[in-house]
Amino acid sequence: MKDKAGKTSDANEVKFELKYCERCGGLWLRPVGSGQIYCLACGREMAELPPGSRHSERVRVPRGPQWGVNGGEFEEDEEVDMDAPGGEV
Repeated sequence: MKDKAGKTSDANEVKFELKYCERCGGLWLRPVGSGQIYCLACGREMAELPPGSRHSERVRVPRGPQWGVNGGEFEEDEEVDMDAPGGEV
């Protein structure tokens, strides 16, 4: 809308921005400055889900064998003949 000076009036304008839905990946328009991250259809489906838990469980990665725990020495139980066919002992 233009006023007498020929300038546009921002009071009556609604601005939109292009946004992708963070659930389905579809493109949609949302009002500038809104915090919407889902399209209308996905927003309805996400609203029906139960809320997530607030506390996070600490996930631990299992550890393998510890090398060098016994002073860094390699203990050899059996002697291996490297020239034997199939690497037999």
